[in-house]
Amino acid sequence: MENDLQRIDVKLLLDAPAAPDLDPFLTIFDRWRRVEDHPCDWVDLADYAHMAQGPGILLAGKRDRYAVNLNPPGPGLLTSTQSGLSGGLRERFAAALRRARELNAALTSEPEFPADFQTREGCWEIFVNDRLGFPNDDATDARIRPAAAAAFGVNPQQLARHADPLGRLGYSLRAR
Repeated sequence: MENDLQRIDVKLLLDAPAAPDLDPFLTIFDRWRRVEDHPCDWVDLADYAHMAQGPGILLAGKRDRYAVNLNPPGPGLLTSTQSGLSGGLRERFAAALRRARELNAALTSEPEFPADFQTREGCWEIFVNDRLGFPNDDATDARIRPAAAAAFGVNPQQLARHADPLGRLGYSLRAR
């Protein structure tokens, strides 16, 4: 079953204004979408900025999705892997984190990146986006938590599991 895990969401939280202007991200993501040989193979750009707590600005690719996301617990840079993960669980989480860090570094280095947005280093939300294969239960947590913690270089107890058993298996990490 671990060999089936492809959908991992990794969100780096941001400090941002209460009513953020997401237009600069449209400019950046539109430019990125036009890069023909990008590993994510971008195919679509969506603007959900009108939703107070929603997907924000989303750049969809065949390999990954990337967004300036406004969903709780707050604004962040969300990388959602879709395909291309291999190895054991630790390697898959490490690859998802690596992809997130690469995209985050590229975005924050763009000249249009708003000065009033600041990354909250060490503040992550992590989700396994496969409720059927990886339900939010104790057995799955026992398999996933050590691998996710190892990928992030933290003690497994630093990952606070999200409590909703009907929701996706997810963790909050605050390792400032």
